[in-house]
Amino acid sequence: MNIRRAPKQHDPIPGALFNRCLELGLACWRLDLNGMPVNDPIAPSMLGLWLSSRPIRMLMAETAMIWAAHDTLEPKEIHPGLWVFPFVEEHRDRRTGYFVAIGFGPEILESKHIEEGCAGNQLQVSALKHLLKERATLVDEYVPNIHSTIAWMLDDLRTIKRNDETIELFSEQLGDSYEVVTTLQDLGRSMGSLNEPGGIILDGITEIAATLDYNWVACVINKEHTIFEVIGTEIHQAGTMHFDDEQIGSVLESIRTTEPLGMADTTKIYPVDRSTPDLEPQILVHPIDRNGELLGVLIAGGKNGDDPQVSSHETKLMESISGMLGACMENAELYHRQHLTFIGTIHALSAAIDAKDQYTQGHSERVAMLSALLALKVGYSEEEAERIRISGLVHDVGKIGVPEAVLCKPSRLTDEEFEIIKTHPRIGHEIMKDIPQFCDILPGVLHHHERWDGKGYPENLAGEDIPRMARIMALADTFDAMSSNRAYRSGMPREKVFAEFRKCAGTQFDPDLVEPFLSLDFSIYDTMVAKHKAQSPVQQAA
Repeated sequence: MNIRRAPKQHDPIPGALFNRCLELGLACWRLDLNGMPVNDPIAPSMLGLWLSSRPIRMLMAETAMIWAAHDTLEPKEIHPGLWVFPFVEEHRDRRTGYFVAIGFGPEILESKHIEEGCAGNQLQVSALKHLLKERATLVDEYVPNIHSTIAWMLDDLRTIKRNDETIELFSEQLGDSYEVVTTLQDLGRSMGSLNEPGGIILDGITEIAATLDYNWVACVINKEHTIFEVIGTEIHQAGTMHFDDEQIGSVLESIRTTEPLGMADTTKIYPVDRSTPDLEPQILVHPIDRNGELLGVLIAGGKNGDDPQVSSHETKLMESISGMLGACMENAELYHRQHLTFIGTIHALSAAIDAKDQYTQGHSERVAMLSALLALKVGYSEEEAERIRISGLVHDVGKIGVPEAVLCKPSRLTDEEFEIIKTHPRIGHEIMKDIPQFCDILPGVLHHHERWDGKGYPENLAGEDIPRMARIMALADTFDAMSSNRAYRSGMPREKVFAEFRKCAGTQFDPDLVEPFLSLDFSIYDTMVAKHKAQSPVQQAA
């Protein structure tokens, strides 16, 4: 399909030529192929009325019959003292009429047509002759120069007009290019959030709808591709219209079963189905692919503006955003896989830790969950809370280095044994300090046993010197330890745990975190305890 702009209106003679001719003392007139006036003569009012009189119009018509037989037109004295300088008007290489500049020689003052024309228009002969006398200065030897001057002016004005149109076109193309660059730049800024590909997709189609002025733009994800597992939502919509599932299904079915009207690069152009007339005049469909695999499609419909034609600006923007979204989806899928591997490794570490002590089944997972809930409660973002959750999962990884005889001792620990237990935060820190993905979670691993009053371990930090991540995890870790059964004691009732927490606010715990922690919904925690209890080897043995 040819992509073109709407045809421009035909402008046969630059308007500035009329003014230039008037300044030379010439009248102007536009005639059709038969010599009939297309408009009123451009001349002082009395002179214009006289030129419009029947005798002069008849002279023009007779002369036009002569011009029809000639490819090249020359100046001609069609009546004594009445000179015409004709120029052909054309449209698409076809002659459509004439532009005529009219000059006057002294002989016109004696013309019988003056009285005839004045009688028909109720003009005063003396007034008309006075007006003509000022202009009746044309003699034969001036004719070639006047004709060449008018021809030069016409050519000059047409050149200026073409240059203006070229500049306008370049400006329009530059504006389109600027819009594309700006749109892609704005979209590029959002592409760092690979954990939220749906938001990037929405940004992309929103930019298409706004930049190209389409009422409806959608991104449809290929459910058969693994990318769908990452994104999770099949249909993403933007624009002033929002379709329900039935309408979208109708659009997709029409695209699937209808032959496209044509193609522009890799963009297919489809007719609009009767069920969705708001998408007139046509629907654009562009694939989102990566390495030959179809990830989805971009769909745009309901174009606004006076030009219904699809422009290369539109298809290029669709292609550019499609390429960016394809790259984003591919990176998001890679990030998703890496994240799953990372989380899987974390859970494996957590399970390995808990497996060393049969009485602490699920402890790390519960501490991680409570730490994340408290982080959200006190204003952390979802992403920040997730990092705290991961820190909670591995906070006891250092217990791998603690002898099982000490770690799993069924009775109370001696002072020496407790000193061994107190080494696990440093051991955990040492294990993970060289792993780049763990750098931001290490404070929780190292300091979750510090106390607000400075009597904790391993570094006896106090108050605000303790990383807030660690202060949050200390509450979660202590709560689970107090609530869980041990070989040497039973878990404490919830009310007693709460009372102990309030008692220890400002000594063991950050006082600003205690009440937010106690206000959490612990139903999730209780569900996890029941699940872990059922999985516990101690429970199964019992």
